[in-house]
Amino acid sequence: MALFKCNSCNAVYEDHYPPDDNCIKCNKGTIHIVQFHKENTMTAIIPVIKLHTCYQNQGTYINALILNYQNNNYHLHGGTRDTIHVFTESIGIYVLTINKGLGYVGLNCYMAPEPDPINSVFLHNPQEVKEVLGHKWESSNPETIVRKLIKYLC
Repeated sequence: MALFKCNSCNAVYEDHYPPDDNCIKCNKGTIHIVQFHKENTMTAIIPVIKLHTCYQNQGTYINALILNYQNNNYHLHGGTRDTIHVFTESIGIYVLTINKGLGYVGLNCYMAPEPDPINSVFLHNPQEVKEVLGHKWESSNPETIVRKLIKYLC
């Protein structure tokens, strides 16, 4: 969503981008973008996550974690003891993976319909996590953590 302003009636309103050429309030004037609203557009979702396994000689192995969202499948990076939070913003999907026991945090960014992450950041140990997220990161909500980690995506 972006914030738009009409050049005729000076109305300011929020609309999806790209908007029509005419103001939705007066239907006369042309409009221009005032600013983008990124801080209010992230939405937490609870998608279906499937665990795919295979049986080999020594036992059953995990092949993949597959996130299904809006008829698309995304290959997740994570283990069985990870906490996974999923957010959408615009056309991106952000998957936050936290494992407090092993001390790592990861963020993968997906874009439909690409099944693999288009970008990611991974904090390998508790020291890296504290450097990037702060000493009290464990009391932060997942959306705040995602917003901090987005800044580190290349």
